[in-house]
Amino acid sequence: MKLAVFFLAACPLAFGQGQPFFGQQPAAMRQQINQPPQPASFDCAIDGSVVNSQTGEPIARAHITLNSAGSPASTSTDSSGRWSLSNVACAPAPVMVTRTGFLQQSRRAANLVSGSPVHDMKIELTPQSVFYGKVLDEQGDPVMGAEVAVFVARIAEGRVTFQRNFGGPTNDLGEYRVPNVTRGKYIVCSSDRLRDDLVGVQTCYPGPIEGGTASAMEVPAGREIKVDFTLRQMPAVHVRGTVTGLPEGKNIGINLVPRGPTSNLVNTAGGNGRDGKFDFRVPAGSYMISADYFEAGKHLLARVPIDVGATDIDNVTVAVDSGFNITGQVRIDSQSRQTGGRQQFGMNLRPTEPTTGVGQLKWDTDHASFAFNDMSPGAYRLDAFPPGPFYVKSATLAGQDMLNSEFSVAQSAGPIEIVLADDGGSIEGDVVDADGQPAMGGIIALRNGRAAVFQSSGHFKLQNLAPGDYAVYAWDDASQVQYADQDWMRRYASGTAVTVSAGQNAQVKLTQQKAPQ
Repeated sequence: MKLAVFFLAACPLAFGQGQPFFGQQPAAMRQQINQPPQPASFDCAIDGSVVNSQTGEPIARAHITLNSAGSPASTSTDSSGRWSLSNVACAPAPVMVTRTGFLQQSRRAANLVSGSPVHDMKIELTPQSVFYGKVLDEQGDPVMGAEVAVFVARIAEGRVTFQRNFGGPTNDLGEYRVPNVTRGKYIVCSSDRLRDDLVGVQTCYPGPIEGGTASAMEVPAGREIKVDFTLRQMPAVHVRGTVTGLPEGKNIGINLVPRGPTSNLVNTAGGNGRDGKFDFRVPAGSYMISADYFEAGKHLLARVPIDVGATDIDNVTVAVDSGFNITGQVRIDSQSRQTGGRQQFGMNLRPTEPTTGVGQLKWDTDHASFAFNDMSPGAYRLDAFPPGPFYVKSATLAGQDMLNSEFSVAQSAGPIEIVLADDGGSIEGDVVDADGQPAMGGIIALRNGRAAVFQSSGHFKLQNLAPGDYAVYAWDDASQVQYADQDWMRRYASGTAVTVSAGQNAQVKLTQQKAPQ
């Protein structure tokens, strides 16, 4: 059985303005910045109430912590959910509220001023949800040490993915309990480690992770949900082989890593790479053999995908070799004849499978040539953040587009050519709510499947955008938006078409939408 809930992660910035980067600061300056402002007095007061966000009922014995100007004060709510603090430091202060059985709540809304006590601050606590149950074998006996994992739905790059959020082993009674679950969509899975050459086959509730949202269960706040598992056991399959290419007499770290969303749940055993030999015992599934050898700055590696069925696999050869390099160049297409883009800027090739590994970027002294060293074969995406006023006009790998989709990298890959241009335009505008009032939230500008995501306080400006046609959206929470899913966007999104011309500033007024939860 299995269970699922979705939470959407913040959308990544693909182009436009990013967040400022703060480098190292002198120690004296860091000390000065980190010191809280000294309060003028300690005669301030604050009171309020704590209630259940779902029922509105008062919450007794909730713990209140006020940390004003580095001078903490705390108290607890009474039987009516009321609390008060007096003689506290007069300064802006965050209020932290905790209570067993509820999710933690932090609120920065207390500006304590002498002679003006803060009254009736109402803070809502959301009750936690809990998964609990038992894991039994096919004979009905409890399974101690079985792994239970809760996978939550989140949004990454505008698409729903499942990420492991909670979990752990069962106790001696085969029981598990997973607290502090927020509302959302989840899948719960269980499996067992190797025991006497048998493994407990992974089981999920309400459906397999590969089924996506169709397999998931929506969990509201404050629910206790029982999910029991009966694990079917099957013989472990051997994967045996040899690592070649090692220096004589050397051992190597080698792993058989499951591929896919449950890669941190499936158990493997054996395979230490001694004398170049390995023997893994695993359940059927898709895996990646991962081998790495490091010595004196030398890195040998191998990545070999393998599909395991019902029978043993023998004589697998894993040939380690030095990671290969991919060279590239940055070319400036400047209307104003600027060359400022020829400086080191943030760029990386990001593997779409975590087992692939990440190459190291090294710039040449001319700042126009670079290389990604120590690469391994696999599928990647390009992230590039050139300095303003430049944007990435095009990026190709041996003529293959790198901007709008993932791409394959192999031993003979390359070269990379990145073209930066400075004829970008901008989109500037205001965001209002349904009542016409300025609204805070997230702005998403879409073009050719890529997204610029920007936080707005009611007014925004996206700069250094490639000329072209965009669809611009305003949301109360951009992290909940599945902008890469066309069906989802057709169903929920209402955008404004904006044409960005070279060197021009397009004006727009947006009405904020509420992202479905």
